[in-house]
Amino acid sequence: MELLELIARLEALVVQARRLPVGGNLVIERRLILDLIDQIRLAVPESVRQAAQVMEQREQLLRDAKEHGQAVIAEAERQRAQLVSETAVVQGAEKRSQGIIMDAEARARQTIADADATAAAHLSEAAEAAASQLQDADQYAVAVIERLQADIRSVLEALDRSSDTLRQSR
Repeated sequence: MELLELIARLEALVVQARRLPVGGNLVIERRLILDLIDQIRLAVPESVRQAAQVMEQREQLLRDAKEHGQAVIAEAERQRAQLVSETAVVQGAEKRSQGIIMDAEARARQTIADADATAAAHLSEAAEAAASQLQDADQYAVAVIERLQADIRSVLEALDRSSDTLRQSR
């Protein structure tokens, strides 16, 4: 069932509810409201749920990229230290280890950039879908409010006519 239909059912429950004589509160069956709320939760668009998953995946990708980068850097440092200690050509080992470190840092930066781009694309798609659905819900809410306003005006006009009729009959 569509989200807007479920909102319409919720509105119908409120409109049909009994009014308490004191305070103007309504009496609505708790079970009906809770069932409807559960249905609304189930009707939340998948794109909204996916947006949360995309954000979590982005964070995981960033964590993984950072860990991978740190592991590569640590390995490069270990290799550099080993080269320095094992070879007589200290300068050659220094240059090679620096190259490894720079390469590892570049790969880590690229991995992070790729993860950011992927997450941003997914997030943008989810945001567009959510914005469209919110706009539809807003339009529906405005239409409902306008109908309610028209109904209230009709009731007020009927009350005014009844009042005028009573005054004229005296």
